[in-house]
Amino acid sequence: MSKLDPEISQRINILRYIMIFGIIVLHAPPYIPLTETGASAFDFLKATFQHAIFRTSVPVLTFISGYLLFSANLDLRYSALLSKKTRTILVPLVLFNLPIALIVYTVQAYQLLDHDFSQKLYPFNFFVWLDAIIGLFGSPINYPLNFLRDLYVISILAPIFGLLIRKLAWTGLLITLLIFWFNFDGNIVLRNTMPILFYVGGMAAILEWDMRKLDKYALMLFVMFLLFCFAIVAFQIENRNYLRLVSPILIWPACSLIVNTKFGVWIAGLAKYSFLTFLAQGPMLLTLWIIYQKIVPDVPYWAYWFSAPLIIALMMVPVYLYGYRKFPKTMKFMLGGR
Repeated sequence: MSKLDPEISQRINILRYIMIFGIIVLHAPPYIPLTETGASAFDFLKATFQHAIFRTSVPVLTFISGYLLFSANLDLRYSALLSKKTRTILVPLVLFNLPIALIVYTVQAYQLLDHDFSQKLYPFNFFVWLDAIIGLFGSPINYPLNFLRDLYVISILAPIFGLLIRKLAWTGLLITLLIFWFNFDGNIVLRNTMPILFYVGGMAAILEWDMRKLDKYALMLFVMFLLFCFAIVAFQIENRNYLRLVSPILIWPACSLIVNTKFGVWIAGLAKYSFLTFLAQGPMLLTLWIIYQKIVPDVPYWAYWFSAPLIIALMMVPVYLYGYRKFPKTMKFMLGGR
């Protein structure tokens, strides 16, 4: 793998942590449709983060994943690609779905909670369980991990993307756009913008785009991004795919504003905790939500919404450190070698 420029590497780490924290905010229950946004300032703020700002988390992370994979020329070594992505994506996907599936099965079998889970795992059905564990047909039981499910699929397709980029880059982009934007792939990839942004990340790597070219417009692009997000909520624009497509162009340069600052260095240093935080967020959000509803229902909802993502992010630091200190091999295996 070609060694990344230290500043680009820091920028990737900054975005990796911020975007994964954003995914926690995005998934904080309950889901309120954009058209049902309340009239208070808090309702507008919550909708802006959950329906706009952090809807760009997966697109940005997908772009980065494509950039890293093709920077390493991994698409030219298929056995190495398959081995690495199975270890780094598929194994954590299974390991962080299977225990939750067992817990949900037990809860449903013995009617321990009246919570409406996303899947009915009792009585046992092989295909329902397969879907719950690896997301064969839809989102897995640990629902935020549908990102990993789709990322594994498009990583396997990387040699096709790489061939197109090296031979007919822009024509290949058009083909990719047409196939996935109009969902001709069916349910092979659940998020239709992910393969497109993965391909663009590959173009940035293979065609050696200047990743700092737009930095001089960083502030302007960030303001544009925020204005787009505010407009989505103010005008209740439910089709956010266009924002997803352009989000890396707006957010990547904006990151240059904090690179090499004390804040930026601090955030980049937290990146090592980001994958565990991502994997654990689903069950932890659910647990905190049940605690809030059953034990402290009199606490204002806004207190839960602001505190839950922070609690999860803070808890993952000692869990990560303790796990690697006491069980380094197990932790490394569970986290895909990270």
